[in-house]
Amino acid sequence: MAVTVKNLMRIMDLPELLPAGGAILELGAQQVYCQGHEDVVRQFVESFTGRSDHSRKTIARFADGGYFGELLTACGFDYRSVDLINGFNTFLLDLNMHSAPEELSGRFDLVTNFGTTEHLINQLLAMKTVHEVTKPGGIIYHDLPMSGYLQHGYFLYTPVFFNDLAAANGYRIVRQYYSREAKPAAAPEFMRENGFPDPDFTDFGIEFILQKTSDAAFRMPLDPTTSLRIDQAVWNSSRPGDLTYSSNQATSLDRVSGRELQRALFARYRKKLARWFKR
Repeated sequence: MAVTVKNLMRIMDLPELLPAGGAILELGAQQVYCQGHEDVVRQFVESFTGRSDHSRKTIARFADGGYFGELLTACGFDYRSVDLINGFNTFLLDLNMHSAPEELSGRFDLVTNFGTTEHLINQLLAMKTVHEVTKPGGIIYHDLPMSGYLQHGYFLYTPVFFNDLAAANGYRIVRQYYSREAKPAAAPEFMRENGFPDPDFTDFGIEFILQKTSDAAFRMPLDPTTSLRIDQAVWNSSRPGDLTYSSNQATSLDRVSGRELQRALFARYRKKLARWFKR
């Protein structure tokens, strides 16, 4: 994915949370695709520098596939990216395997994830890395696929995921947005041949802008799919220093009444007995 007009507008809408000259880290060294919207690019530069003397040629270069890092550097920000590709001011890092180095830990006022983590298998390490490189009070900006995107990346994201991630780590949800592509995309032929019912599909995007509120260690959210209480023994095998899980969802099970638990158990027993008598 890439940096578009909407991303520039969102960032310009965060002046009270993003200090001038602050440190910004991108997951993936993104390019800017704002052709035809050079006025927005110029406004972006002016909003952070107070200067309007950049040439038309320079603004056009930023807008037409230039590295976002170059644009941010021109705005006075301290910019880095992490990527497998040696882009502009990039720290070479595989987010599937590598934790953030100490020099990046807790350093950044803004961390952007503009279409990178959906390409990663190791979602847990990716979100942990984002948490660890963001300073307390810093902003995390995710712009990711929500549905559709049938031939793009490995993962799609839901509001449940981001709300639980925020709850587990005490993030403040600053903004959230949802978008849809104007034109549907053709369904892949191999899917049509194997039962996909529609000739096309629509891509939907999700954006969550979060503020990290403390220097607490990363806590992974938990999405229980049972009405029964989770046995805490499952977590006792964690090694010292490993990730801790969020008890927000687990402790909510304490509110389940004994009668509700009995009903759930009896329902399971009835299903087992019914299957046994059918043999």
